[in-house]
Amino acid sequence: MQFYNVKLKKSIDVDEKDFQVVTMKNGRPAAKASVTIDGETHKMFRILSKEDAKKYS
Repeated sequence: MQFYNVKLKKSIDVDEKDFQVVTMKNGRPAAKASVTIDGETHKMFRILSKEDAKKYS
């Protein structure tokens, strides 16, 4: 799955094992990931569609 990193201004590919699907307070599914790039840890967040949430759950 691709996440967009605002600090680096580029898209990052993250493996399925490295992110988790969560539910936000409003009930929408989202994905959270924490990735180390060039020695820095970046936390990324992406809102998912219901179909994507079922696919990755």
